[in-house]
Amino acid sequence: MRKLGRHSRATEGDLARLADGTLKPGQRQLVEQSVAVSGELQSRLRDQRRAVDAVRSHTRERAPLALRLRRRAFAAPARRGSRALGLGTLAALGALVWSFAALGGSQAVLTVADAATLAARPATATVPEPPDDSATLPRVRAAGLPFPYWEDRFGWKASGVRTDDVDGRPLTTVFYRSHGRRIAYTIVPGTRLPSAPGAGAIKRNGVVVHSFTDDRRLVVTWLRRGHTCVLSGIGVSLNTLRALAVWRSHGAVPY
Repeated sequence: MRKLGRHSRATEGDLARLADGTLKPGQRQLVEQSVAVSGELQSRLRDQRRAVDAVRSHTRERAPLALRLRRRAFAAPARRGSRALGLGTLAALGALVWSFAALGGSQAVLTVADAATLAARPATATVPEPPDDSATLPRVRAAGLPFPYWEDRFGWKASGVRTDDVDGRPLTTVFYRSHGRRIAYTIVPGTRLPSAPGAGAIKRNGVVVHSFTDDRRLVVTWLRRGHTCVLSGIGVSLNTLRALAVWRSHGAVPY
């Protein structure tokens, strides 16, 4: 196995196999040594393990999402080696898909909690840097809506993007990072998704924001022009997520 470089996207495949236990013993020690001295790799490994846990903990009610979910290539070119992203996780997901397909699992309505599980998946493309004084990210839109640029105001840098197709709905997710933490912002076009049972609600800046916790992940959701937005993270405060959700930058971020 080649030496793992800090910025090598090929290491995602090694991390995924380490997370799901499919990495060969001879490679495992080398990968663990690289992870031990790299905070970035430790963060990525945690993301991979959360993805594996999400797959393995899916109940029969959530399994149909895996059956209906298809990865789509994002319009922006991905870095070379991106096909190695999450190989072990995707293998585990594939096994789950066929398992429930054999059982004849019934269709299920897409939920906010389902959309939030995309936060545990890896990005498949990078996000271009916006021009100076921009309030939105360039060339990244969903349902005609731009994604916000948060780095200068809040310190959250857009680190990647992915799209997934669920029942013909293209779900676009942008990932943001700050001080080792990662949050995910998914826009779900079309009919609004129902709120999670027992979700709390608060109105700020004219926007109604619902919130709930799914396992350890804190999730907030709201509407932009009738489309459902889902923002979630682990180790991030509710006030932080709410502030990001309702930020409009004096109308530069359309609602």
